[in-house]
Amino acid sequence: MPVGFNANEEVVHQPTEQFLQEMVVGEHLSGVALVMRGKSTVHARAYGPATLNSANRLDTIFHVASLTKQFTAAAVMHLVAQNVIDLDGHINDCLPEKYRSDVWSSVRVRHLLSHTSGISDYAETRAYYEVVDGWAFGKTVDGMIREAMAKELQFEPGTDFHYSNVGYTLLGEIIQEQSGIPYDVFVQDILLDPIGMTSSRIHVEGHEPRPGEASGLLWNEEEVRHTKDDVLSLPVTSPDGGLATTLDDFIKWIAVYRKLSHPNLSAASLEGMMQPSIPAGSYLWPQQGFRGEASYGFGLANSADLIMHEGYIVGFRSFFIYGRRDDLLIVVFTNNTTNDVFRIAKGLFEIHD
Repeated sequence: MPVGFNANEEVVHQPTEQFLQEMVVGEHLSGVALVMRGKSTVHARAYGPATLNSANRLDTIFHVASLTKQFTAAAVMHLVAQNVIDLDGHINDCLPEKYRSDVWSSVRVRHLLSHTSGISDYAETRAYYEVVDGWAFGKTVDGMIREAMAKELQFEPGTDFHYSNVGYTLLGEIIQEQSGIPYDVFVQDILLDPIGMTSSRIHVEGHEPRPGEASGLLWNEEEVRHTKDDVLSLPVTSPDGGLATTLDDFIKWIAVYRKLSHPNLSAASLEGMMQPSIPAGSYLWPQQGFRGEASYGFGLANSADLIMHEGYIVGFRSFFIYGRRDDLLIVVFTNNTTNDVFRIAKGLFEIHD
């Protein structure tokens, strides 16, 4: 079994490959799949097209959608450790003045991180949306936030769980307001560059695809081929789903959890992100209770020693599972919206658990 990960060398584990070939046939899998145990690569292969004119590779850059949320949470935890932000502080004390709402007077920073704020998520279609390939910027983001400001909370903050992308959009605003640095620059400088995630970027307005970056596709049954995904346009903002990364870079990030070490994050901050932070009995994807009751920390779902998260935006889906107990890592990045990444990741987990 090869030690480490080499983006120039595919590694094939036959039972894993058999399962993934079933996904190629049944789901037209397009992306990359990785299984590692410790520092040893068990399986690493690329499947399907990266663009309409090129094939996926192990070093292809994928948009990973809501896997971004753990990076936003980590950025907040850095500012907490610097005494710039208080986890128990009210968000109205941290947000730009234009985004403060009387409705949010009891919402604290930790509530946004754990999706326990009661703030409604943004809707899929609104007159003010000017969404291109799923991405929302400028006036669209402003409209999304102002819509949320006008709605009553769904429940008293801290008493229940309801996944809210706009909560992470607000965390991005808090990071910018309290640091004085644009969200994408802050994440790049504080989190990515210090550990060598040099192929990773946050998608912001004006983003131009780089060489080796996958296009967002779907499987078109009528044309019997992969085509550009422009069917569904869900709004995505940089802090809730803007990371574009590679397998190699993401492995470097997982090492942060393994070692509880990052140049700009304390072990206590990292542990805080990984601990359950929602009320007992809250509904949270019971099928994700792989090793115990499913719960949620800060930007990370968890089940006993497992941490995980799914990502879903136009053209891309992703899922990762990391077992702290046995140092098992499963990563699935796809550029085919019609792939069921949870099914794929779960299948890989069942093979290797």
